[in-house]
Amino acid sequence: MTFPWGEDRVGLHKDVVRVAEPDPLWAEVFAWAARRLRPALDGLAVAVEHVGSTSVPGLPAKPIVDIAVGLSGTATEAAVEAALAPLGYRYLGDAGDDGGWLYVLETRPAFRVLHLHGVRYGDQRWHDYLRFRGVLRRSAAARDAYEHLKRDLAARHAADRPGYTAAKTGFVTRCVRGG
Repeated sequence: MTFPWGEDRVGLHKDVVRVAEPDPLWAEVFAWAARRLRPALDGLAVAVEHVGSTSVPGLPAKPIVDIAVGLSGTATEAAVEAALAPLGYRYLGDAGDDGGWLYVLETRPAFRVLHLHGVRYGDQRWHDYLRFRGVLRRSAAARDAYEHLKRDLAARHAADRPGYTAAKTGFVTRCVRGG
């Protein structure tokens, strides 16, 4: 897989937590990936969306682009995996409510530049991805609070990605549920 950008602005080792300053390149990376994903997933996906912190202009983030793919009701794990493998995506398994079918794009072993979450189009997880992105895009207060939380957690969980992710769950849930 040829990734057209260097590792200085996009990507992170899977065991490292680092919050980077906002970078407009993240939107370019999403656009590049979406142009490749849409034809590859033809008939399997209804929508491809840039989600997570890198999708929110001005918000610091781990420099890994998150993509939610809204899958059709007939898409199977095997069919999606077969469609994504030629693009270089590696299937990590079904994360269930914590992210759907998870795929990663790496530029070298364990150095991830994209996380792809395959979820059923229109289901709760799909709506949660879009709601959370919407809250962060609309609310400066939510963005500021999330930035402070992420910076604090990154300092405490610098080598513990699962711990970092788990510690953000309450904030994300409150935003998605409107509380």
